[in-house]
Amino acid sequence: MKKKFIITFILSLALFAGIFWVANKVLDIMELTSKVEFVGSDLGEGNNIEQRVENELLFLVLGLDSDDFSGATTEQNRTDTMILCKVNFDTGKIDILSIPRDSRVMVNGKLDKINHAHHFGGLKLAMKTTRDFLNLDIDYYVRVNFFSVKDIVDALGGVEVDVPVQVDVAEDNVHLKPGKQVLNGKQALQFARFRAGYKEGDVGRVKAQQILIKALVKELTKAKNIAKIPEILEVVKKTVNTNIPFSTIAKLSLKVSNLSEDKINTQIVPGESAYINNTSYFIPDRSKLNAIVKEMFSDYLLNKSGSSQVDTDKNKNNTNTKNNNNKNNNTNNRNNSNNNKNNNNKNNKNNKNNNR
Repeated sequence: MKKKFIITFILSLALFAGIFWVANKVLDIMELTSKVEFVGSDLGEGNNIEQRVENELLFLVLGLDSDDFSGATTEQNRTDTMILCKVNFDTGKIDILSIPRDSRVMVNGKLDKINHAHHFGGLKLAMKTTRDFLNLDIDYYVRVNFFSVKDIVDALGGVEVDVPVQVDVAEDNVHLKPGKQVLNGKQALQFARFRAGYKEGDVGRVKAQQILIKALVKELTKAKNIAKIPEILEVVKKTVNTNIPFSTIAKLSLKVSNLSEDKINTQIVPGESAYINNTSYFIPDRSKLNAIVKEMFSDYLLNKSGSSQVDTDKNKNNTNTKNNNNKNNNTNNRNNSNNNKNNNNKNNKNNKNNNR
């Protein structure tokens, strides 16, 4: 069975495609990037695209289970990876929240896996589902297919990664031992797709992808890679589409020198795996997730109380429980009242007989 993967931070390749513009090289970045599909559309219902914090971007990366670019723009594909990213170009800080693909959330009015949202309703439903789930004003997206990581790593001449576990993928003849090593494109792709060796399963794979993200950002910010911009852009334009305006990217790229690997903060939606009706799900930990969202994305909260969809679900369950308890209490009180009435009648009858 074909394994599926998409690198979680491809926007570090699309958004930062002009990353070395500040080096004053004679490259026409405007012309090189003009072929990348920047589709400026507002996917929120009653929500206007706006930049809430100056020189900062919040965007959702959607990696689709597709082998070609046509799949990256096909609405029926499921998202194999979903990552929320916030980049502040003044401070250089990058916040990344990975969302396990099996997360059980409200999708189109019923509980389902979050990766089904794109399949059922394309970008609009995927964005709305994520926005409701996290209670965040998310306007921008980037969609990519999994070949991006292979081609970009090869364009960079490899990337150094600290591999946490033994990785064996026989069908592609990829065998990696734990430890630091330079991976080529095929090895990097399989490293990020691999999950059989992790006790946490898909969560372990998500952590591996975050390791690769940091390694890619580190490699991309090296001065030696300036000359490789055209080759990287060729990959980007074939595998990425986004609604982030190029004018915004061009403006923010002037501040890319502030970014660095050690300023990346990575988190994963907390929770645990569970089987419900013979289906495997990831059940988010509601209270822990809300704390993470408040800490990482407070400027983008839709409900300033910080309550997310998961809180709403919990409150709904609590309300149902409370109603059931009240109903039971009313029934018990009614029964007790009837019993007391019967006992009083019986006592009155006995007293009447005794008086005779």
